[in-house]
Amino acid sequence: MAGGFVDGALKGFNMMERYQERKDNKARLADIDAFEKKKYSDEQGRLADIDKQKAIQREQDVEFRNKEFESEQQYRANTLGNADREFEENQKNSQWEQNNQTQQANWENDKPAITMAWQTYRDTGYIPKELEEVMQRNKAMDPRTYTKPEVRENIKMFDSLLGNVAKTGKISEMNSPRSLELTNATFSDKLNSTVGQYNESINSKVANNRVVKYVPLSEPGEPVRFGIELEVTYENGMKERKPMSKGRTSDPNDPPLVLTPKELFGTVKTRAMMADMIERPEYWDKMGAEVAANFSRGTKASSSRGSGNEYQKQLNSIQDDMTKALAKIEGGSDLDYLEDGGREAAKQRIKELYQGRINQLQESYGASPNSASKSEGGDNKAKYISKIDGVDAGSVIKKFMEANKNLTEQQATQIAIQQGYLSNGQ
Repeated sequence: MAGGFVDGALKGFNMMERYQERKDNKARLADIDAFEKKKYSDEQGRLADIDKQKAIQREQDVEFRNKEFESEQQYRANTLGNADREFEENQKNSQWEQNNQTQQANWENDKPAITMAWQTYRDTGYIPKELEEVMQRNKAMDPRTYTKPEVRENIKMFDSLLGNVAKTGKISEMNSPRSLELTNATFSDKLNSTVGQYNESINSKVANNRVVKYVPLSEPGEPVRFGIELEVTYENGMKERKPMSKGRTSDPNDPPLVLTPKELFGTVKTRAMMADMIERPEYWDKMGAEVAANFSRGTKASSSRGSGNEYQKQLNSIQDDMTKALAKIEGGSDLDYLEDGGREAAKQRIKELYQGRINQLQESYGASPNSASKSEGGDNKAKYISKIDGVDAGSVIKKFMEANKNLTEQQATQIAIQQGYLSNGQ
């Protein structure tokens, strides 16, 4: 019985021992799991901290590099050499001058082509294709510009208005609404030359230009000078008033254009002459033929003795007076009584009067066949003044002789005076 008790106690003890062992094992495994979980959690936290530190470091690196780049840019700007800055400034300031020089160079190169274009158009009625580019640059010199009746009418009315201003001396009349309207119509080609140019200060291109005022620039007692005020309209709808510039650009460094009444009147007179040449080509042909005939008679009649230089001087003076008198009768707006044939009769009387003076001169000096031809040199050019901007008297005479190979230098000179391209400088 005692052995059974011992066996039972032993079995119970072993059972409790195994139970305790299992319990301890479970506790140990639980501790191991908790440790592993904590270790994993700590590892993840450490990795998160590392990632966070790396992100902060990257941001700091980017910020440093940006600051370093800005510092380098500022350093380059601050250390830019004075020579470079002066070069850039000079380039900016001289842009309008370069444009102006280019325009002047083009004009000098285009003059022979313009003469050829007029002669070709007069003979054939069209402009050769190779001259189209020249005509586009010089629309005021294109004969086709004056084929429109309204263009010729506007130019003639403006010429007449300026003629009245010159007679009365009332410069203020140039700012009348009618005068400004005719100014814009006459110089539309010049006003439109800057359309399409970009203005950096406005951030838009020029859409339209309009003359709104002639601005007096001279002080009392000084020669009359004036500028031209423009109203510039841009493609974005903005408008501003500014002076017409010398180089016809939107460059803020381009100085204002300053004119005298003589310069303006001469420019308009030239355009009026060209308009009249398109409107009355037969008249101008006839005028040239009459002047050439008068010179031929004078040259052939002078035939033997006398002082050639003195004779030619007086002959030129008489012929100049005759030319001026004929031009005054033909174009003088103040001679309204010369109508219904009176104008032609007056011209004939003038021709007879001056031809009589030429005959008397020839009788007093006798024959001198070479006196006229000897004077056809540079001295004849020196005493005349060109009314065409940028062209001297000698070039004007040369172009007339190139256009008509049969003309002598004196004949070409007188025709140029008749058509208003030259004036007597004596």
